[in-house]
Amino acid sequence: MSALIAELGTKIADRWLKSLLAPGVLWIAVLTLGLIEGQADPFTVARLDGWLNNLAARPSAHAPGSILIVVAAVAVASSAVGLLAGLLGTLTEQLWESQGRRPPAAWLLRARRRLWDTIASPLRQAVLQAVAARHAIEEAETKGQGTRELHEELRDLDEEIDKRSRRLAWVSEARPAHPTWIGDRYARSADRFRAVNGLDNMTLVWPRLWTVLPDTLRAEITSARDSYGGTARLCAWGVLYVPLAVAWWPAAFLGAGIIVTAAQRARLAADNLASLVETAADLYLAELARQLGITQTSRTSMGQAVTDQLAG
Repeated sequence: MSALIAELGTKIADRWLKSLLAPGVLWIAVLTLGLIEGQADPFTVARLDGWLNNLAARPSAHAPGSILIVVAAVAVASSAVGLLAGLLGTLTEQLWESQGRRPPAAWLLRARRRLWDTIASPLRQAVLQAVAARHAIEEAETKGQGTRELHEELRDLDEEIDKRSRRLAWVSEARPAHPTWIGDRYARSADRFRAVNGLDNMTLVWPRLWTVLPDTLRAEITSARDSYGGTARLCAWGVLYVPLAVAWWPAAFLGAGIIVTAAQRARLAADNLASLVETAADLYLAELARQLGITQTSRTSMGQAVTDQLAG
């Protein structure tokens, strides 16, 4: 029992160090650097060197009690900032997965739809022009006329279609229905659960399905979920760095870079998590149905029966 408690304490301490203390110390270091350097000349090494020398020259800087107090204060402040980042990370996840009914999610949804329409409209026009060009080529070949210029036009149109299609897919595979790409990705999973497995309420089914999954798949899903949550916390840290630009303007670029990196990683993490949950439903819904005593052979009927039985 004591070994178990010791191991649990080690894991908690490791998690506190990685998720709260270390990122918080870095944030406080950037804040301190900004207050020292200022806005006019933010990369003056001499100013930082002078500040450190003045600090080292103070007698209290070498007193064990003073050092202990500073270390404790930094640890507490870092943990507090880390907790704030965790809260913002949770709010970030809620924003990513929201329906877009209220601001600011509604604003994001409108912006994504405008962007999607802006790209889709010329793409549709290019597709129509490509179809017309192919018909013109067929007609010219039938009449024995030259088609060189038509082939060049078709090649240019195909390149434009490919470029615009990639841009459109980056925004969304279909016209956005949620404020973020992640929301649309999870919605596609929900649609697939209904169409393939007959699961209308995955929120109800998932806790029971989880109990029949093998340890390896559960470990993969847990890891994917942790990675997804980590990207949200990383985005939150980026948001926390932006206000430091009031004291030190490079912090704005640092925060923006962190946010962009977190958003890119979040897409990959969300897609991986959704794919793993889809895999779990595809492979182990039948096992859950068997343990519930459901005998339907059709997957959609089986999923509907599982949902109905769990709903009571």
